[in-house]
Amino acid sequence: MAKSLKWKLIENAGWLFIAEVLSKVLAYGIIVVMGRTLGPEGLGLYSFIFYYVGILGVFSDFGVNFYVTKEVSKDKNRLRDLVPVALGLKISLAFMNFVILAVITLFLPKPLWVKLLILGVGVEAILYWVATFFTGLMYAHEVTKYEAIARITERCWAFITGVPILYYLRSLRTFVEALVAGYVVRDTMRIYFTTKIAGFVRPKFKLKEWLGILRRSYPFWLINLFTMIYYQTDVVMLNLLRGNYETGLYRGAYMFIQVALLVPTVVIPTILPPMARLWEKDRKIVRTLFNKAYMTLLGLGIVGAGGLMAFPNLLITIFLGSKFLPSIPILKILGVAVPFMFLNSLIGSLMNATGKELEFTKIVGFTALLNVVLNYILISKYGASGAALATLVSQVSVTIMGSYKAYHHLKI
Repeated sequence: MAKSLKWKLIENAGWLFIAEVLSKVLAYGIIVVMGRTLGPEGLGLYSFIFYYVGILGVFSDFGVNFYVTKEVSKDKNRLRDLVPVALGLKISLAFMNFVILAVITLFLPKPLWVKLLILGVGVEAILYWVATFFTGLMYAHEVTKYEAIARITERCWAFITGVPILYYLRSLRTFVEALVAGYVVRDTMRIYFTTKIAGFVRPKFKLKEWLGILRRSYPFWLINLFTMIYYQTDVVMLNLLRGNYETGLYRGAYMFIQVALLVPTVVIPTILPPMARLWEKDRKIVRTLFNKAYMTLLGLGIVGAGGLMAFPNLLITIFLGSKFLPSIPILKILGVAVPFMFLNSLIGSLMNATGKELEFTKIVGFTALLNVVLNYILISKYGASGAALATLVSQVSVTIMGSYKAYHHLKI
C-alpha cells in the first residue's frame, strides 16, 4: 500500500474517530439524562419519532448519494456533468418524500402534539436529505475533517441545550425542538464546507437524465432500504405493538450497541473511496485493505461483545438507573450481535464499491424480510427481547452469506 494512501487513511480515520467519540459521548450523556428524567416511556416515544422519520425517509435518495460518491471518487470530472443533475434529482426527491411522510403521519395512531413533532422533524429532514448528498462529495474527495466539525458542533449544541431542558423542564417537546435547531446548523455547515472543497454546484432539473441516474443507482437504494428495515423496523414495530415503555427498554439497551458501532463508522468511510478507485487498478491492495479491516473489526467486535455480555447489570445501573434493569436480557442478546454488525458494514462497503451491489442487495433484501417476519412473531410473544433476538438472527445471516460472497469476489 502506498505510503501517501496509508497516511491519508490514517488522517481521515483520525478526524472521524474524534467526531464519533465526541458525538457518542455527548449522545450517550443525553440518553442517560433522558432515561433518568423521562424514564422508559419518554425514551421510547423519543426513539419512535426519529426512527419513524428515518424509515419514511427511504424515498429521499434512491441510491443517488452512494452512486455519486462512487463515481466522483473514480473521476473528479463527473462534478461537471453528473453532480448538478443528481443534485436536482436529490432536491426533488427530498420534497416528494416529505409529502409522503406528512400524509402517512395524518393517519398515525398518536396524539396531535406527537404528529406535529414528527412533521417538524420531517421539515428539517428535507435539509438533511440534501445535505447528505454534499457529505458524499466530501468523502469522494477523501476529506473528512469538515464533516467531523459539523457533527461535533451539532452534538455540542444538543448536549448544552438538551440536558438543561430535560433536567429542569422535563419536556420532550422542547427537547426535540432544540435538537431540530442543531440539525439545521449541522446540515447547513455540510453544504457550506462541501462547496468550498468541490465548488458551487447549481442543480439541474432534467427528467430524462434523472431516469438514467436512477437506473444505475437503484441497487444502492435497495441496499439502503433493506438495511434500514432490519436496523430500524424493530423500534417502530415494537412501539406500535407494545407501546412506549418496552420501546424505551429496548432503546436503552441499544444505546450501548450504538456506542460500540463507532468503530466501523470510523473505519468504513476511510477505506471506501480507495477501494472504489483502486479496484480496477490494483486489486491486490483492495484485498489487503479488506482482509486487514475484516480481522481488525472481528477482533474488536468480539471484545466489545464480551464486555457487554459480562457487565450488563453494571452498565445499565450506572448509566440508566434501576428503571432500566429489565433491559439486561435485551442487552445480552444485542451484545452477541456486535461482531456481526461490524463485519456487515465492511462487507457491504466492499460489494458496493466493486460492482457487486446487486449481489449484496439480494442478501440484504432476504434478511430484511426475515427481520420483519421475526420481529412480528417474536415481539408479539417476547416483547423487547424478541426484537433483540430478531436483530441477532438477521445480522448473523448477513455475515454468513456476505462473507462467502465477498471472499469469492476477491479471488476473481
